Formats: sequence, C-alpha cells, structure tokens
Amino acid sequence: MHALTEPDVVLFPPCTTTVPLKDAEIAAVTAVLKAVAGPIRLRLLQALADHRELSVGELTQRVGSPYAAVSQHLARLRAAGLVAVRRSGHRLLYRTANPHLPALLAAARHLAAHPAPTRPDHPSEYKAEQQPT
Repeated sequence: MHALTEPDVVLFPPCTTTVPLKDAEIAAVTAVLKAVAGPIRLRLLQALADHRELSVGELTQRVGSPYAAVSQHLARLRAAGLVAVRRSGHRLLYRTANPHLPALLAAARHLAAHPAPTRPDHPSEYKAEQQPT
C-alpha cells in the first residue's frame, strides 16, 4: 500500500444525513468495525492489503504475534467476511476478501492522523471559555 497524499484521500463520497441508516446497515457496519478493531487484526489486515496472499506462518512473522493468536484473529476476520483462505498443498493462504478493505484502513489511518480539535463536551462550557477574563 502506498503512502497517501491529500488528493488521494477522496476515498468515499460525502455522507448524507438526509437518508438515515437502516437498522441492518448499522448492524453490518458495527460488525465490520468490531472485527477490524484491535492491534493484531489491524496489523494482519495491513499485511494482507500490502501482499496478495500470505500463510499463517508469514503473517506470524510480519505481525510479531504467536501462531495461535494469529490463527484466532484470522478466524474472526474470516467469520466477518474480511479475509478469505485457500489451500495450496499443506499451506493455507489468506488474502483480503473485500476490495474496499484497503480504503477502510487508509481512512482509519487518516482519521487517526488528523484528529478533530478538542472542544468542550457541553455548550455551556464552550460559552464560558469564550468570555474574556
């Protein structure tokens, strides 16, 4: 995956608030975000997004986690439909199962790298801060 520049960051069309998300859409998005969340799973997905296919052993080396942990996380990602697997001889080779996954990872990295400025939680606190002392 290449480094993003500002013009590259047009990953998704602007969201509209005029069409509310349906319950099924909210459930699906929540399931994807829960499946992606976690340092090991993010490392696994990044490694798979950067390569065509990798075995569990190769993924173990890339993410620096024990084989059993990698295997468990891959099972969770597979259950969520984010990774796919195929057998090649005695090896299982994993790959991303959705072409939109690299864009999701890039968007998450962009959000994390460019946090919104912090503001008070309550409007009354914001007004109190704006008054001269």
